[in-house]
Amino acid sequence: MRYYLKLNQRGRSGLSAVKVHLEIGDMKVNFEGSSEQVFDSLLRFISQICPNIELLRRIMYTPDLAKIINNISGLVEISSSGPIINPSLELSAKNAICLALLGAYVGSRIGKLSKDTLSVGELSRLTGKAKKTVTNELPKLIEGGLVERASEGEYKITELGVRRTEEIIKVIKGI
Repeated sequence: MRYYLKLNQRGRSGLSAVKVHLEIGDMKVNFEGSSEQVFDSLLRFISQICPNIELLRRIMYTPDLAKIINNISGLVEISSSGPIINPSLELSAKNAICLALLGAYVGSRIGKLSKDTLSVGELSRLTGKAKKTVTNELPKLIEGGLVERASEGEYKITELGVRRTEEIIKVIKGI
């Protein structure tokens, strides 16, 4: 069985459209529209021809960037100097650090930030927490699997951290 996927992205009236051509053996199918529409259609199609994929989707966690962006709205803004946490929020050090690192994760994925990591100094500045507080909290977050050390003095959120921070956001927003 041969799989072939061709992806074209083109602009139409200033809007970006995606066109996908998929070949599985002798079967050929085309999808066209926004990236979200094409992705959803492609997943539905593949789920129909391979039902086990739907089962796998039920147990696999993949961060949904669009959903995360929607959920952090009002809590975090992304600027070229890093994520900005809403100053009116009263957050624990753990929650503030996770939210800041999630902001860095989102910022790098959308191309606004060049990296998805933050230093202790940046975390302190962005969260409003003392450097000592941040330094004391990071080992607990690392041990819990929410954060990992990316390089000397730089930290990033893990997939588990993204998932847990999504839950924190729901609590903060009362969703």
